[in-house]
Amino acid sequence: MGNIAPYFKTEAGAAQTHLEGNRLVLTCLAEGSWPLEFKWIRNSSDITEYTPEYRYTITSLKREDAGVYQCAVRNRMGALIQTRADVRVAYMDNFAELEQRKTVSQGRAAVLNPPAVTSYPRPQVTWFRDGFKIIPNHRVAITLDNQLVVLGTAAADAGRYYVQAVNERNGENKTSPSIYLSIAGKFMQHLI
Repeated sequence: MGNIAPYFKTEAGAAQTHLEGNRLVLTCLAEGSWPLEFKWIRNSSDITEYTPEYRYTITSLKREDAGVYQCAVRNRMGALIQTRADVRVAYMDNFAELEQRKTVSQGRAAVLNPPAVTSYPRPQVTWFRDGFKIIPNHRVAITLDNQLVVLGTAAADAGRYYVQAVNERNGENKTSPSIYLSIAGKFMQHLI
């Protein structure tokens, strides 16, 4: 049998999401005349030199490891580059903000922004008031940006609001700092 240029036994895979802190092993399955040498590339930059090692291992994934990984393989007949994987890293930080206080005039709308949390993928957010899940209705809405909107506020709307954020990919669940909403009655409106 003659000399065979390198070729890949598998096609590149779809995007993969892995958990921060987990081990990642990428494998470059190629054949051709030996000796074959492999090199790994992330986001168009070499991360290894050519070696006989066909695997690339990250022992503890960090979010900075996310990117497009490619394997290059060569032998004396030529070289090929394959897109291996779009690697994404799931994580969720703690909430960045402190407790907040907000006062609105009775009868006016209250718009509460969810406290910021850095997460991939974007977390599912649930609003609570005084420990009870808020169910949207004709006066209460939750926007696509997870803002809580209370129309025509009344004294009963005052209380401690907070969100629970869940990263469905890694299972992390965090509770935000509180937002204390006060409703100013008619007699206090001249002070606001």
